[in-house]
Amino acid sequence: MAQQGSLYQDHGSWFVRYWETVENEDGTPSRKNPAHRLASVKDFPKKSDVIPLKNQFMDRLNRIGFDPGSGVTLVDFVVNTFLPACERRLTGAGLKCYRDTWNCHLKSRAGGLRLRDVRPMHIQNILNSIEDEHGTKLAHGTYKTMKVTLSAIFTEARNLGVYDGANPTTGVRIPKGKKHGRKRLAYSLDEILTHLGLFTSDPIIVPQPLPRKRKTTRITRRRTGIKAEVYVAGISANQMRAIIGVTAFAALRKGEIRGLWWDDDRGEMLAICRSVWNTTLKSTKTDEDVDEPGLVPVIRPLRLLLDAIRPETAAGFMFPNRCGGALDLDNIADRILKPVFEANGMQWKGWQAYRRGLATNLKELGVEDTTIQCILRHEDVSTTQRFYIKTVPRVAQEAMRVLEEKIACTAVVQQTAVN
Repeated sequence: MAQQGSLYQDHGSWFVRYWETVENEDGTPSRKNPAHRLASVKDFPKKSDVIPLKNQFMDRLNRIGFDPGSGVTLVDFVVNTFLPACERRLTGAGLKCYRDTWNCHLKSRAGGLRLRDVRPMHIQNILNSIEDEHGTKLAHGTYKTMKVTLSAIFTEARNLGVYDGANPTTGVRIPKGKKHGRKRLAYSLDEILTHLGLFTSDPIIVPQPLPRKRKTTRITRRRTGIKAEVYVAGISANQMRAIIGVTAFAALRKGEIRGLWWDDDRGEMLAICRSVWNTTLKSTKTDEDVDEPGLVPVIRPLRLLLDAIRPETAAGFMFPNRCGGALDLDNIADRILKPVFEANGMQWKGWQAYRRGLATNLKELGVEDTTIQCILRHEDVSTTQRFYIKTVPRVAQEAMRVLEEKIACTAVVQQTAVN
């Protein structure tokens, strides 16, 4: 039944009082008679002036309802409704992004806010308070993720009927932050070939202690008198070269490499059908699957690397762990690649640097941006251009040299030189 609300004046402000049903901590319902401040008497001296505000507020409550769910706080809605819904719909990085953004930045600043009462000013205040605390320590993209998370929360609330009106994140200003978060590094072709040259024979010797205790082989350098621990990696050199090759020459994402099966190797093409995030098998970032796989050409150097590790009975994961599941590439990077690279005076830039490296190397070879987009399987060429193709200083210098040669013999330049 619709309520009219009781309008009254108290302590220089106008309030409207109404009835609602709330849920106690033990789950039992109870009736409450809260009041909501509408405006100050100074701004609205007459009762007739504030009645439209009262009617507007009560109309919104009447549309939402007065059951326990309608008066839920923002924190309770996110914890009990939004995040569980995300767990049912999303997997992998998307779910982690929402959960981490809420827990790390938003939850502590949303306390006391009732979901149905949130307005754009509240969203702006939350982002402003985060900016005041962190400033440019956080990237602009991180602030943008916070706004996206809040937008998704209120979209869910509107769909469930517990929030009425436009999404309150519309028009909210995103703090500037710093321009970029983590550096988007890329490996050059020479660096990639050097990496492959580090793993030419078995066993792979890792020249520093591992972060966790494992069964290892200890070798003592008797000649120099220096005692140093080195470790024999549990992966062959050919497997390591193949992993680097697939990343650098096919530009697969980390999850797609982990999700490769031998059935996906079609000779001249690799079929991208699935991805593995942690222990979850799912479709790829661009929604490729077994019915409509993404196809990546296999160049001859990569073909040789894959043939070197192909078993007689090729089945299951292309890069399995000891239990037959998908190999953990982050573990491989931490325990093998980082210490080996460091010992050889090289920097580990991450798996994505190989993918960016292919885009940059193809661009240097004169390949069109749209072709690079097709190889990397981006939905938009602007993503390829903005985040993956890196102009190296050598290319810029060569371009300026060509310009110099073009204008060096012009009459204007020669006259300037004479003067």
